[in-house]
Amino acid sequence: MKKIQALISLGSNLGDRLNHLLKALILLEDKGINILQLSSLYETPSWGFDSTPFFNACALIQTRLTPDELVALFLDIEKTMGRFRKENSGYRAREIDLDLLFYEQKQIDLPHLTVPHPRLHLRNFVLVPLNEIAPHWEHPTLHLTVAQLYAQSPDPDLPKKNPFSHWAPPLFRTFPFIAIEGNIGVGKTTFAKQLQALYKTSFLQETFADNPFLESFYTDPKKYALAVETAFFNARIEQNQVFWKTNKPPIVADYTLQKSLIFAAKNLTPSDFTAFKARYKDQMGGIKQPDLVVYLHTSLEALQRQIKKRGRSYEQKISTPYLQQIEAGYRALKETKLPFPVVSVGTENLDFLNEEQAFHKLLRRVFKASFL
Repeated sequence: MKKIQALISLGSNLGDRLNHLLKALILLEDKGINILQLSSLYETPSWGFDSTPFFNACALIQTRLTPDELVALFLDIEKTMGRFRKENSGYRAREIDLDLLFYEQKQIDLPHLTVPHPRLHLRNFVLVPLNEIAPHWEHPTLHLTVAQLYAQSPDPDLPKKNPFSHWAPPLFRTFPFIAIEGNIGVGKTTFAKQLQALYKTSFLQETFADNPFLESFYTDPKKYALAVETAFFNARIEQNQVFWKTNKPPIVADYTLQKSLIFAAKNLTPSDFTAFKARYKDQMGGIKQPDLVVYLHTSLEALQRQIKKRGRSYEQKISTPYLQQIEAGYRALKETKLPFPVVSVGTENLDFLNEEQAFHKLLRRVFKASFL
């Protein structure tokens, strides 16, 4: 079946409401649903019964599932999260509520399914977030756009809009020290800086530009390999020792000390690498390890584009085979026994620096590691 677009709503008013909504989105994405656009998070009074306020949102999705398959997936996710719908149970509090609002421009009128949702035009907790992301979407039976439906809404309640940043998952609650890793050009420092700004963490940032042998290494790698890798490792050890004297979690870093082994294995002769590993093992005692490492990865072509874009002169000679070997080194390291969990997160086609939606999609992929 070809990919289609649909609009859905999400709501929760029991327990950790944000956590429930985030988990629902992640479970949808885990089943191949592409979240194209997510509305802000809205807080609204309970509708039709007295209870605690809801968090509500809407999302524009892309899927290959039929309407019946999509609704069946919603019900499975609700059950997984502890909600079991009952016939004629009326309005009630719930951990999660997932509803299909529109499925392309199709009209479905069956005993078990009506699309568009028969009451969406009566509820501001649906219309307001829907109007944020799809104001021009036309209702196929009422022949009015979402914006027009909202303008004519009989609902007097106005949902409270939260900044989109309120979608940020509680990453550092589970993982107080998070390190970002990945190949050259994947965006480790960019993502780490975004985490620092959003979560107000301390930042352990690698000072790679201070390596006096780096530019010479890219010109003559055989001659300067040992010097450049030794300088990197010494600087990383010294930086960690100084950093932890004055900083405490939450903390984000844009490297791990384990990366020294990856690059040294690629660049050093066998005898030099054997000596390097022995010194590495000796120096690592007492160094604090991350609670989670996020391994960012993308295509080699995307890495080369990013390296070219950021314009560091000494990096322009980096070859695709070299990047491929470094990538293989990271993959091999992940298969070894490490003192921390590693979550691999693909960044292909995610402009997480410039697009807030893409950044939060990346955050959800990281948050997934805390419960799946």
